[in-house]
Amino acid sequence: MRISAAFQNRFKELAGEAGIDRTRAAQAIGITYVTFSKIYNYGIVPKVPILVKLADFFSVSVDYLLGNTENDRFTKADPEQSFQTRLIALKERKGLRSFYELSDKVHIHKSNISQWLTKNYVPELESLEILAEFFDVSLDYLLGRSDDEN
Repeated sequence: MRISAAFQNRFKELAGEAGIDRTRAAQAIGITYVTFSKIYNYGIVPKVPILVKLADFFSVSVDYLLGNTENDRFTKADPEQSFQTRLIALKERKGLRSFYELSDKVHIHKSNISQWLTKNYVPELESLEILAEFFDVSLDYLLGRSDDEN
């Protein structure tokens, strides 16, 4: 379980700006009140799908929500692409011959990468951060939420 004061503070700031109480906010976002409370009270970083829900609700990037950037400007991709499509394109752009080669470069087990591709899984946040750094793109670009690589 990852805990982040920067994420917690950013979440509180955004929730406060939304001007709705916690119960209504959790319902509007589409998460449970327990999840909302864990984020709000303890800064527990949820799984990626919930991070995306939060970022969509507040119309911000995942990087901004996590406190990785102060740039709150976010332009949503139209249409959005899947993580898998972006990963394939980035691998090719980097000139890697295979996902095994990518696995060696980023030190992520090849079976994880295979599952992301064949079963349409989205990686855990830590793996996404490693990939985003390796490809020098934002988390939102890697997730297909934005066409802005930075």
